[in-house]
Amino acid sequence: MGRHVSSAAFAALTLLATPAGAQTDRDARWCRGEDGATLEQTMAGCTAVIERKSDTPQQIALAYSLRGGAIYYKGDPARAIMDYDEAIKLDPAFARAFNNRCWARAVVGRLQEAIADCDESLRLKPGISNTLENRGFAYLKLGQYDRAIADYDAGLRLDPPNKADFLYGRGLAKIKKGDATGNADVAAAKALHEKIAEEFASYGVR
Repeated sequence: MGRHVSSAAFAALTLLATPAGAQTDRDARWCRGEDGATLEQTMAGCTAVIERKSDTPQQIALAYSLRGGAIYYKGDPARAIMDYDEAIKLDPAFARAFNNRCWARAVVGRLQEAIADCDESLRLKPGISNTLENRGFAYLKLGQYDRAIADYDAGLRLDPPNKADFLYGRGLAKIKKGDATGNADVAAAKALHEKIAEEFASYGVR
């Protein structure tokens, strides 16, 4: 789904420092998801960057966050949260780390904490559709349907690339409120992404 940002997508945020030497240069590239790095290679590269301790706190925070993304996609959101914790400790202004921790916490059911993370991410970097979607999903899972709809509405006004996720989430929230107009959102979402219902179900929302 579009909520959680992949390791490769983080590459545009900043470049990790790469001290002289082929090994350290490869580690940084793998950590950024370059050279066709697998999830295991991304994790290994980021671990090497973290352990060399020669980068700035912001660069090490990025490495933790990138490793957290790889760990998440390996199927361990609880462990990914631990890396996002470290990233935020090193760089308390790292909006993307708050956003990704918001999503991971929502997946594991830590919903109030997830909402707080998305609130902070939006405070640091307002108007990010992905963060609005993550918070909307947390509200949806929490049963706060009006707030979920408000976030999905706000995100849709930004014309997000992952439009099906917004439409499906908003549709579910409306249906759970007893608003039959949600069926149109669900149908529109399925027309854009036929497996959207299965994806939401995999995260505990039906």
